[in-house]
Amino acid sequence: MRGSGVKDLVKYLMDQAVKRPWGEDPMLMDEDYLKSLSLEVVREKMLDCIHQEIPYIVDQRLIDWKPMRDGSLRIEQHFIVVKLGHRKILVGKNGSKIRQIGMAANEELRKLLKRTVHLIIQVRVKK
Repeated sequence: MRGSGVKDLVKYLMDQAVKRPWGEDPMLMDEDYLKSLSLEVVREKMLDCIHQEIPYIVDQRLIDWKPMRDGSLRIEQHFIVVKLGHRKILVGKNGSKIRQIGMAANEELRKLLKRTVHLIIQVRVKK
């Protein structure tokens, strides 16, 4: 076949297509997409800060996603680990690692969402 008739097919399909406005704005992101994006951003920052195998066995959950009256957004996420030692590594000395992860993720989320973000991250040990 070698592409014979492709131009004719494209022309036929374009002639048959109904021209109308999009039902939704293709550039608009829905809330589910933004929630998964927030999880990915926080996980990426965790992987950047923790240089051991522990991040690969950490479960991550979105606990709360709440638009506030002032236009900001409150996001709460939990890291779930299986051992207390993993929790200690993620939290760091005096909370230094989790603070570093939170600050980096918060900065990126503010840029992506174009609004103030109150990011709360907790590390829990699985029971």
